[in-house]
Amino acid sequence: MDLTTWLDVAIGLTLIYLGVSLFVTIINEYISQKLNMRGRDLYDDLQQLVDDPDIKQALLRYPALKPFFNDKPQETPSYIDTKVLGQLLIGSLSNADSTENSIKQIKVTIDQLPDSALKMQLQSIARTVGDKTEDMVTAVSDWMDRSLTMMGGTYKRNLQIISFCIGLALTVLFNINTITLTETIYRDKELRSAVTAYAVQVSEQTSKETFEKCSKQPELFRDDPACKHLKGLTDALQGNSDSLGKLPIGWNNVPLSFEGTAIEIIFTGLQHIAGWLLTALAISLGAPFWFDLLNKAVSVRHGMRKPQ
Repeated sequence: MDLTTWLDVAIGLTLIYLGVSLFVTIINEYISQKLNMRGRDLYDDLQQLVDDPDIKQALLRYPALKPFFNDKPQETPSYIDTKVLGQLLIGSLSNADSTENSIKQIKVTIDQLPDSALKMQLQSIARTVGDKTEDMVTAVSDWMDRSLTMMGGTYKRNLQIISFCIGLALTVLFNINTITLTETIYRDKELRSAVTAYAVQVSEQTSKETFEKCSKQPELFRDDPACKHLKGLTDALQGNSDSLGKLPIGWNNVPLSFEGTAIEIIFTGLQHIAGWLLTALAISLGAPFWFDLLNKAVSVRHGMRKPQ
């Protein structure tokens, strides 16, 4: 068994998974932007964190925070600066009639708030900070940042489910069968060399920054010359690539007649289903995972080259 051959097969599969998962990422970003999924999720999370009606009304006075605490949000931004939010929250607890807004006065104001989850959390934070208002602001900002990060797990789980469903649909639509791909790339030396060469080209000419920019902005993915190698991967899925045109992707070369015994037909059907599921599960890991793995695999391959 030639280790280099199997490494090239692994690189080829990684390249294909990257292309499909990148296609899924572009679709996800488009759906997320159109439905404002991040903004709506952030709005719901902030409603849970700041559950005191009086504080919400106080924060509504600030234009930067109005979209997040309006009772009837129209278009909620998908990002909020937790440092600014912490400063304005603590500022809303300061006594406007007092010339000295010390930490002691802020703690008294917190104790006078009606019972809520926010009050309990602010009391806990107030007991652990020093005598400076800046310490209280920093602690509240850090708490909100960590809380929003943990609460954002719901959005990520929903996105993973959507990604798996879209990936499975694309897998069946374009007939991207991991079992068939592995067998074909292993047997066809010319195809294996072409796929590996394209993978090396993508790895060497696409930086991490370029990859993140292209995958998160669909409009750049289509028009930016820096994204041409990544766009070539998605074109290959549709049979529009000279380098990857021989990949067994699509239904053109798949016989649709049901010939053979019942057991052979069932076995073939199960093989297709297993190959599709393997592809869909691989895609669900996400494009960043496969991009990083591709760079590592290409580096390993460079290290295995025989000296001239």
